[in-house]
Amino acid sequence: MRTVLFFGLLLGAASLTGCTSTEKETVKPTENALTSFISAESTISSGVRTSGPWELGVVFSSSVAGKLTQVGSKMPEPGSYRIIVWDFDSKQVLRQKTVEQTAPDKLTLDAIESLALTANKKYIISINSQSGGTNKKYGFAYKTGSADFMPFTKGSILVYNSCYRNAATPSFPDNVTNVKYELYGFPEFTFIPD
Repeated sequence: MRTVLFFGLLLGAASLTGCTSTEKETVKPTENALTSFISAESTISSGVRTSGPWELGVVFSSSVAGKLTQVGSKMPEPGSYRIIVWDFDSKQVLRQKTVEQTAPDKLTLDAIESLALTANKKYIISINSQSGGTNKKYGFAYKTGSADFMPFTKGSILVYNSCYRNAATPSFPDNVTNVKYELYGFPEFTFIPD
């Protein structure tokens, strides 16, 4: 009887450990497409401007379903910057977060409530160049010779173009659209494919 009980316990323990040892979780890499593209492309130059206030945006989509988990800023001056993720078609705010960037030109990312992205659907992420009621400098990137460099793909993200609006309050940045020769801001997001 003891042998049967002991054998049953061993069999039960083996079945419990067997499930976890044969199943492996796949960790998906995170993607920060905008800053990765700018830093990797040797033909992209950058500069700084002072004017505004501006709602500086980028139109993008993902080639696969996934989720946004963070938004952030990489502005030339420290400050509290408002980041908004917009639905491109409805112009509705999907997520909004103020990010405290404490060092100049340092990418600062903050967690947001996870936002599911539909593959091939267009979204906009924008950053406002005003912080604490003061217009701040903002960065821009351009291709040497001022040639178009958008659309471009980095990882699962397709960036169509830049857009902007002269505004201090949350405003859909569609005043000027389809800018393909300069990238403004810089807002950023973390995308995790499903």
